Amino acid sequence: MKRLDLVKGPGLVRRLAAGLAILSAACVAAAGGAGAQTLSKVTVQLALEPAGTTAALFLAEAKGWNREAGFEADIKDGRGSMASIQLVAAGQMDIGTGGLGAMAVAKGKGAPLISIAGLSRRTDLGVLVDANGPIRTVADLRGKRVLLFAASPWVPFLDSFLKNGGLTRNDLTIVFLDAGAFNAAYAAGQADAVMSIGPYVLPVIGDRRPSRVIDAAEYGVSSPGTGLYVREEMVQKSPELLGRFVKNQIRAWDHIFAGNADEAVAAIMKARPNAKLNPDILKGQIAAYRPYFDTPNTKGKPIGWQSEIDWKETIRSGEEAGLLKPGYKPADFFTNRFVE
Repeated sequence: MKRLDLVKGPGLVRRLAAGLAILSAACVAAAGGAGAQTLSKVTVQLALEPAGTTAALFLAEAKGWNREAGFEADIKDGRGSMASIQLVAAGQMDIGTGGLGAMAVAKGKGAPLISIAGLSRRTDLGVLVDANGPIRTVADLRGKRVLLFAASPWVPFLDSFLKNGGLTRNDLTIVFLDAGAFNAAYAAGQADAVMSIGPYVLPVIGDRRPSRVIDAAEYGVSSPGTGLYVREEMVQKSPELLGRFVKNQIRAWDHIFAGNADEAVAAIMKARPNAKLNPDILKGQIAAYRPYFDTPNTKGKPIGWQSEIDWKETIRSGEEAGLLKPGYKPADFFTNRFVE
C-alpha cells in the first residue's frame, strides 16, 4: 500500500481542512433548521384584550421560556368569555383562558372542554357601584339601570344571583352593550351599576368613577375565577405539550408575584404596541387579582392546582341555578394532571 505523504502535499491538507469546515457548518445549519421545524405553535384564545390576568402568557413568551420548551404561543384577543369558549370547543383554538365558571356551563351543554389549570381560583364576578352611593345590596338595584355584555361570564348566573337577592330581571333595566364599551359607559355615568369582573374592572375605572364591588359569592354564585381550558381530546393527544405550557405559566406567575409585575407589564406592552393599553391599569389588575389566586381549599398548593371541594361547590351552584343537570362530578370539569 502506498503511503500518503502529507508533508509533501500541504495543498491536500488545506483542502481537507476546508472540507471539514464546510461539513461542520452544514451540520450546524441542519440542526438549526430541524429545531425550527420542530418548534410547535400553540394558539391561545383570550377572553378579552390583554390584561393583568393574562400577564403570565406574555411574560413566558417574552422571556423565551416557551421556545426553550419547544413551542411558541400565538395569543389572540377575544370578545368575551362565551365567544372564546366557543372557539376552543370548536377546535379553532388550542387553549382558552378566561372564566372557568362559564366553561363549566358550556360543558354542561355539551362542549367537550376541561380545565387544565386554575389561576384566580375564587369567584371574581361582581357588580360595581359608586363607592359612596346608596347601593349596598342586590335589593338596592331595584329600578336601577345596569350594564352587561352578552358574552359575559355573568350571563349564566344572572337569574340565580338576582333571585338570591330578592329580584328578577323585570325589577331592573339591564342594558347589553359591546364588550369594549360597557365598562367605559359605566365610568362615564351612563348607568347605576355594571355587572363585570371586580378585580379586572376596578383598576380600569377607579380614577374616573371610584367604585365598590357587590361580590357575587355573597349571593350564592360559586364558580372558579379564571384559568386555562382545552378540548378534552387534547389532554390525550398532546399531554407533553400541555404539561410544558402549564409549567411555564406557573413559573411565570411565581415570577410575577415575586416582585416582577413591571416586567410582565412590559411584556404585554411590547406584544401589543398599538392597543393603547395603560401600564398602570395592567399593574393594578395584577395586584387586585393576587388575593383571588387562593381559596381556603388551595392554600399551600401551587398556582394552577384546583380543589375538588371548590368544584363540588361550583357544581352545586350550577345545579341550583338550573345551569347544570344533576349527575356531574368534579373530575368532569378539571384535571390537576399538568400541575402535580
